[in-house]
Amino acid sequence: MAAVETTIHTRDLILDAAESLFARQGYQSTTIKNVADEVGVQGPALYKHFASKRALFEEVLQRLFTPFTTLISSESTPAGSQLDIMRLHLNNPNISRIVAHATLSGGEDLALLVERWYRPFFSRTRAEISAGTPGFTPASVMAFHSMLLGYLTLAPLHQAIFDTDPLTTDALDELLGLQEKLAGAIRQ
Repeated sequence: MAAVETTIHTRDLILDAAESLFARQGYQSTTIKNVADEVGVQGPALYKHFASKRALFEEVLQRLFTPFTTLISSESTPAGSQLDIMRLHLNNPNISRIVAHATLSGGEDLALLVERWYRPFFSRTRAEISAGTPGFTPASVMAFHSMLLGYLTLAPLHQAIFDTDPLTTDALDELLGLQEKLAGAIRQ
């Protein structure tokens, strides 16, 4: 049983390290050796857990986006409350950073995000836009999404400029309040 626990623990450490590296430097710039060094194992040891760097990346994304999938498909929150979706993003800024890297690098990284996660996430929103629901336009949805991802991605820059941590609970609550006010203004 201890060997299984060690394997699971090592796998989690690898996923944690890979997530951190993909968020800091992107998928393209991260090597298996970088991940192995971060975990403190030899590169080939990672292949016991993941068939390739791409498989590792996909599992990191799966782990990050599963809470969104669960929320959006929940019966109790038909389209996933915008506030709950924002809270998921705020609880893990690595999502925004990985999305930013994939967006900038384009290609397979971006296609993977779009096809596997973003199109399904935004399918209900796209239906609302098509139905003409007030407050749902492509520009308004893109603006709110960009505002959230940008806030999280630029947090280190803003911390250096303003000498305050933009990811504190108070700062994030203020961001949520601002987004709620803006959403209310758009719906009117």
